[in-house]
Amino acid sequence: MAAGSGITPILSIIATTLASEPHSRFTLLYGNRSSSGALFRDKLEDLKNRYLDRLNLIFVFSREQQDVDLYNGRIDADKCGQLFSRWMDVANLDAAFICGPQAMTETVRDSLQANGLAKDRIHFELFAAAGSEARREAREAARQVDSALSHITVISDGRALTFDLPRNTQNVLDAGNAIGAELPYSCKAGVCSTCKCRVIEGEVEMDSNHALEDYEVAAGYVLSCQTYPVSDKVVLDFDQL
Repeated sequence: MAAGSGITPILSIIATTLASEPHSRFTLLYGNRSSSGALFRDKLEDLKNRYLDRLNLIFVFSREQQDVDLYNGRIDADKCGQLFSRWMDVANLDAAFICGPQAMTETVRDSLQANGLAKDRIHFELFAAAGSEARREAREAARQVDSALSHITVISDGRALTFDLPRNTQNVLDAGNAIGAELPYSCKAGVCSTCKCRVIEGEVEMDSNHALEDYEVAAGYVLSCQTYPVSDKVVLDFDQL
């Protein structure tokens, strides 16, 4: 489920998974005010044409009338119930991904749970989440006064690569891939957990996390797309999953 520009990470997840997992299937519910506001519509249609039997596209518009009333209006709890009844067996979904405004995201999340989907199968990203936005602002301010380097080692596919990363600049995933580390990723929004790794040494902080459970974080796992070094030395292992 996506609304507005929340389609960006969701599209990445769908495209990557359809290409890499031949038995995967998706139903995308995408809400906008009107068809003109639906981002990446051509790309979505291309995906639909390529994976006819594995991808369902449902556009819901709040300010533009469509022929079928089900697809008109705001995505609230009632609309969720109607859409779920028509398009999916919620309780048996492997996973649900949501990205959009906070109110809609929470409504969809609660509706999924009310229809039988386990909490640990629901992954979501909120627009401008207060905590992550505050951390980004603090990092921007710190960048002006702290130019210290962190010595980063990433381990992936049995190969270790070491590089220096100025603090408060790039996340570890982007910095590593910029020098050829070939670290795994998909959504880059803290939603899908494809970039999950474990902190073996050092201290880091995550801007956003909507994929890892509390016990995983306690065990040292992080999402590298949201991870920034804090200590002088950091070692991250992408093979310890």
